[in-house]
Formats: sequence, C-alpha cells, structure tokens
Amino acid sequence: MFERTINFIIFRIACPALNTTRTQRSNWHFDTQAVDHNTNVTLTCAAGYWWQPPSLSGHPNTTKTVNCGSDGNWTPALGDCVPISMNSLRELFDIVSCS
Repeated sequence: MFERTINFIIFRIACPALNTTRTQRSNWHFDTQAVDHNTNVTLTCAAGYWWQPPSLSGHPNTTKTVNCGSDGNWTPALGDCVPISMNSLRELFDIVSCS
C-alpha cells in the first residue's frame, strides 16, 4: 500500500500597524504593538472622547476591542473617537435645561 502525505500551507496576513500618527488623528490609544493574526487589541478613547454610537444600554463607550483577522483586517473597523459634546449628552440622557 502507498501512503500519501498532504501538506497544507496557511498564509496569514498581519494587520496594519496601529501607529502613533493614526492614534493622534483618531483620539485613541492602545495597549500593545502586536498586529499578528488573531491578536486582540483594546483601543481606549482619549479623555473627553468616546466611540459613537453609545452602547445599547445608553452608556458612552470609551473602549473597544478589535481583532486582527486572518485576512489582515481589524474587526470591527477601527473608526475614530469623537468629542463628547453637551448636545450629544442631551440626546443620550434626555437632559432638559431649567430656566
């Protein structure tokens, strides 16, 4: 009997680096430099910023965990943190002014 061996080659693509230029423009920072396949990275908004939209419970999201997929893309998409404004707080919490 003949025995056959089948070899598979798996190509994994590293995700784009999370560099300081990106973080300064997007108003978030991260906890690791790793960009390898299946790496989770926590992105944290700078003070006074949050991810939009807010969480389903109505609370502002100031952190987001992204994963480097085997296709070389971050999931969910990186996006930008946006400034927390009084208007967004009014909409989020139904704040009415007293006059």
